[in-house]
Amino acid sequence: MALNPELVGFVREALGRGLPRERIEDILVRAGWPADQVRRALAGFADVESPIPVPRPAVSTRPREAFLYVVMFMALFVSAFNLGAVLFRLIDIALPDPAGLPPQVIRELLRLSVSALVVASPVFAFVTRVIRRGVEAQPSARASRIRVQLTYLTLFVASCVLVGAVTALVYSFLGGLLTARFVLKSLTVTAIAGGAFGYYLRDLREAEHEPGKARAPRRRDPLPALGAGAVALAVVGGLVALGSPADQRLERLDARRAQDLDAISRAVDRYEATRERLPESLDELQRGSDVQFAVTDPVTREPYGYEAGEGTAYELCATFALATTERDLRRGGPFSRHEAGRHCFPLRAEANRAR
Repeated sequence: MALNPELVGFVREALGRGLPRERIEDILVRAGWPADQVRRALAGFADVESPIPVPRPAVSTRPREAFLYVVMFMALFVSAFNLGAVLFRLIDIALPDPAGLPPQVIRELLRLSVSALVVASPVFAFVTRVIRRGVEAQPSARASRIRVQLTYLTLFVASCVLVGAVTALVYSFLGGLLTARFVLKSLTVTAIAGGAFGYYLRDLREAEHEPGKARAPRRRDPLPALGAGAVALAVVGGLVALGSPADQRLERLDARRAQDLDAISRAVDRYEATRERLPESLDELQRGSDVQFAVTDPVTREPYGYEAGEGTAYELCATFALATTERDLRRGGPFSRHEAGRHCFPLRAEANRAR
C-alpha cells in the first residue's frame, strides 16, 4: 500500500530540520498515524549525514527476482506438502490400520512423495541461497512487492492447511482412526504448517519494520536446521521403507504376473461358462477368447503354467521373484499371496466371474 504523501512530506521536513528519527516516530504515533506506516516513511530516507534528507532508491522487482521468488515459494509449497505426505505414509506403515489404505496404495503414494521431495527440496534450498545473497548485496530488496505478496500468500496457505488438515484428522478420528495415528499426524501437520507460518511471519515483520536495512543474521535459529533435518530423515525413512530400486522393480514385475494370472483366470471362467468345459491349453484359450491377455512371463517370455483338472478345477502357475507377506499384498485377486520361485494356484471356474 502506498504511503500518504502528507506523511512522507512531514517526515522529509522533520528530518530536514534535524529532528531525531525516534522523536519523529513518537510524534506521528501520538498523532494517530499507524506505527508501521511511520516506520516505512522513515525507512524511505537514508540514515546518512546530509544537510537535506536523502531518499532511498525505490525498490523495483526485476523479472529475474520475480522468477526466483516464484520458484522459491512454489518449491516451498511442494516440499512442505510432500514432507507431510511422506511422514503420513511412514506412520501408516509403522501403525497399520486394517480400515486404512491398502499397503500397495500406501507404497505407491510414498514413492511419489519421496520423489517430489528429493527434487523440490534442493531447488528450494538453492534458490533461497541465491535470493539471500541478493538481499545481502541490496538490503532494500527485502521490501520487494512480489516477495511481500508471496510471503502473505504463504502465510494464508499455511493457515488454511493447518486448519483444514487438523479438521480432516479430527473427522477421521471421530470415524474410527487409531488414536496413535491421529496424534502423530496431528503433530506432523502442526509442526510443518506452524513452523512455516511462524518463520515467514517473523521474517515479514522484520522486513516491514526496517524495509531498507540489512537483517542481522539470526543466531541459533533452529527452524531451518530442523526443516533440513526433517526432510533428510523423511527421505531416508521413505527409501528404507520402499527398499532398493531393484527390489521395487522385482515387486512390480511380480504384480504384473499376478495381474496376468488374474486375467487368464477370468478368461477361463468365460470359456467354461460358454462351452461348458475347460480349455486344453492357453493357446486354445486365447483362440476362443474375444479379450486379449498375456499368457507369457514379462521377463522370460516363457508361457505361464496351466493344467486342466476334473470338472471345473484347473491350475495356474508362474515363477515369482519375491515372496509376499501379510503387510505387502499385491493386487491380483487370489494371486496376491505367493512364495518366491514357481508357485501354482489351484482354482475352479466360476460362472459369476464370467459375466
